[in-house]
Amino acid sequence: MNRLEENIALNLKRIRKSRNMSLDMMAEKTGVSKSMLGQIERGESNPTVSTIGKIVEGIRVPFEELLYQKEDAVSVVQYDDLPTYREQKQEYEFKTIFPYDKIRKFEVFSGRIEAGARCCSNPHGEGAVEYVTVTKGRMILTVGQKTYEIRERQAVRFCANEPHCYQNPEKETLQFQVLMSYEAVNAF
Repeated sequence: MNRLEENIALNLKRIRKSRNMSLDMMAEKTGVSKSMLGQIERGESNPTVSTIGKIVEGIRVPFEELLYQKEDAVSVVQYDDLPTYREQKQEYEFKTIFPYDKIRKFEVFSGRIEAGARCCSNPHGEGAVEYVTVTKGRMILTVGQKTYEIRERQAVRFCANEPHCYQNPEKETLQFQVLMSYEAVNAF
């Protein structure tokens, strides 16, 4: 059984049991036979797209709910093991704390900019919004043609569909967190 078949089997059984449904009840709601549902749950059958479509429509769950591995309710991140992007001169770095996923439509980064350095970014596209919290230091944020000063323990939200730069005007390292959201099409 491959990973996708395993995910479908586990998720189908989990959803059915969480709703206190028997295989008979699920068969009635989905139009998929009880024996086929049992085979899918046991990983003995590889369901067609049509069969998956009947199941998700019948029990009213998103298609992705059957396909993706169910995450644990708690996820602990080891900061030192996070994927890191560093600029060649080592003037700044970003660590991906929680990467983008299709269900949540956001990602979380930790940023660090050395004294006097700056980091600029191209537009992230329509609907991209950045939520930035300065945890240490002071940031000069430029969005398009406007400039803002964000101090320690302050936060800012901006539409990230135009060029923007983070600058550290201080003599100590600037540290901040970024939550990047990709679904706020008309947020402003």
